[in-house]
Amino acid sequence: MNLKIWHKMIIGISVPSLIALIGGLFSYGYVRDVKDRQGFVMLADDLKESVLEVRRNEKNFLLHKDIEYFKYFQNSTSSLKNSLSNISAKTVEEIGENNFSQFREAIQIYSGIINDLYMQYQQEKDIIEKVREEGRKLETLVAVKKISRELSTSFILNLRRLEKNYMLFRDKPSFNALDSALTQIKNIIPFCFECVPYTESIYDLSEVYGKSDSLINDLQVKGEGLESITYKIAESERQKISAFLNHTQKLLVLALVLLCTLGPFLVYKTATYIAAPIKRLADITRKISEGDLNLRAPLKEHDETYSLALSFNTMLDHLQLTHESLEKSLELLHEKQIEAEKRASLGFLISGVTHELNNPLNNISLTAETMKEDLNGLSRKEMEECIQDILTQTERAKHIVSDVLEFVGTHKATVMEKLDIVALIEGSINLVANQLRVNNITLKTDIPNIVFFVNGNKNKLEEVFVNIIVNAFHAMKDSGTLTIGIRTDRANKNVFIDISDTGCGIPETELKNIFEPFFTTKPVGEGTGLGLSVTHSIIAKHKGDIRVQSRVGEGTTFTIRLPLYEEEVKSSNV
Repeated sequence: MNLKIWHKMIIGISVPSLIALIGGLFSYGYVRDVKDRQGFVMLADDLKESVLEVRRNEKNFLLHKDIEYFKYFQNSTSSLKNSLSNISAKTVEEIGENNFSQFREAIQIYSGIINDLYMQYQQEKDIIEKVREEGRKLETLVAVKKISRELSTSFILNLRRLEKNYMLFRDKPSFNALDSALTQIKNIIPFCFECVPYTESIYDLSEVYGKSDSLINDLQVKGEGLESITYKIAESERQKISAFLNHTQKLLVLALVLLCTLGPFLVYKTATYIAAPIKRLADITRKISEGDLNLRAPLKEHDETYSLALSFNTMLDHLQLTHESLEKSLELLHEKQIEAEKRASLGFLISGVTHELNNPLNNISLTAETMKEDLNGLSRKEMEECIQDILTQTERAKHIVSDVLEFVGTHKATVMEKLDIVALIEGSINLVANQLRVNNITLKTDIPNIVFFVNGNKNKLEEVFVNIIVNAFHAMKDSGTLTIGIRTDRANKNVFIDISDTGCGIPETELKNIFEPFFTTKPVGEGTGLGLSVTHSIIAKHKGDIRVQSRVGEGTTFTIRLPLYEEEVKSSNV
């Protein structure tokens, strides 16, 4: 009897164990295959990452079009080729020779297009330079009137603008606009032989752009093909892994069913005493990750998860304290940063006020010294002029302070009125007449003897002109030529004021920042960078704009555009 019982027990234990063993062996084989396929997936993912790196360098090269990014592009392509060549023949056979053959062929074609496109870009640069050179020649010929007067300077400048738009956008509308302008030249001057080189260079540029666009399209198509192949390889391997997992899952489910029939009570207890508390901890963790740090794990179950929940709650207590301390530290740091920025701005502002007030105070000092030295020899009229000059400079100092207050937001009053811009420019020149003589500056003017009216604030606009002129003095040191001109745009009802100097110029890297608050190229203590920022703000409030052109060692030109007074435009032929 005992033997029979033992036999039944042995059979009862051996059969499930044998089933579990067989299922485990099959599962082991499938897991090993899955591991190999996982390696293939990782290989495909590496190839995909390499292709994406190539595509990123492709985009950089298409954007910058220079030798540096071309080399990056070539290096990434070479790296992709090396990665492909390092794959063993056995791996290629396992994954699929057809896919790799397509990949190699696509890379070869892709590399060829890269080189062709680089050569095409070099040709583009040559033709672009030729277009610009011929455009400059055409501008010169029109300027010296060697071409028919019917071809105006403004027309040529507009043509050059269309040329730049086409080079920038490289699209059909830009070319159509440029082509229309070239057609107008033929209509204006049917036999303009001087215009032929420029026209031919434009059409050459259009042709080379077309070839470049075609190569770019081919390059992108092949690049997308490379991505598609890597995605295809990775997806194929993932599908195979999925199939292996499905087989393994079936075996595991079968073994699990058999084992569950022998040990349901163990499974039940495991689910009751382990799975449920862990699930609760997982739910609490998810809610905490969403930002709720006040949750705590329940401690009512003194089982295997009790110590884990206790440690978990202790960790949350420390985490909440750390979070609160960090928030307070960040708030204090932010307050300190704001206070430091305010102190720095105040220091800049005090230095800038000192610099800006220096000119009117110098003028007052010079006038007062003149009155002191020639007091008995001055007539009443001359005395009145000196006193008026002192009052004018005092008013100017007052407005400088007012401008600083307005910049920091404490003063907003601006009275707009009808102003004679010519008289205003001449008045601004008179304000700095002493500085012209002291600094040995030669003044040249191109101001028409016609009245132009604008709607503005006299003191504000005078400050703009004086500030730019004084900046010109600083740029020219002790000598140079200051040129001031006024011109109008009758079609758009604008007046332009050009102020040029022959000073040191402004580097191109700094031009984009000169109107930013507190930006200055002057040495420490000589300027705050507020002058041009305030100038830009004043011109914007007058519905105008200010532009600057500069070359280092040659000089700088500021061009201010202001809208003409509407009533004057309606009643004037100018």
